[in-house]
Amino acid sequence: MNDIEKLKAALDEWNAALDGGDIERLVATCDPDLIICNEHQPTSIGLQALRDKYAPRLEALTFKSDVEIDDIKIFGDFAIMVTHFDVKTMNKATGEPGGGAGRLVIGYRRDGKGDWKMALDVDNND
Repeated sequence: MNDIEKLKAALDEWNAALDGGDIERLVATCDPDLIICNEHQPTSIGLQALRDKYAPRLEALTFKSDVEIDDIKIFGDFAIMVTHFDVKTMNKATGEPGGGAGRLVIGYRRDGKGDWKMALDVDNND
C-alpha cells in the first residue's frame, strides 16, 4: 500500500470509529500531540482533549460521516489532506437530527511504525 492509500485508510478508520461510537478506536487513529482547531471552539491539544471533546458526543449521538478528499500533499513524514465533510447526527435520547458540513484540513504525521496518525484537525463549517 502506498502513502496515499495509507492516508485514505487512516481517514476511513477515523470515520468508522466515529460512526461506530468507539472513542478508543478514534483515539488510536491520532498522534499523541493532536491539535484540534474546530470552528467556534478553543484549540485543544492531545489525546485526552480528544476524549474530553468526543466521548460525550459519542454517548449522546449517532454519527454517519461522508467525506470527500479534494487533495493530499505529502511532505516527508507530514501530510496535508483537504476534504469536504458532511456528517449527520441523531440524538439517541430524542431522535432529533443534526450534523454539519464544510471544509476540513487534516494534518497527518507518520509515526515510528510508518503509520499515518492525525496530528491536526481544522474545520470550517459551511
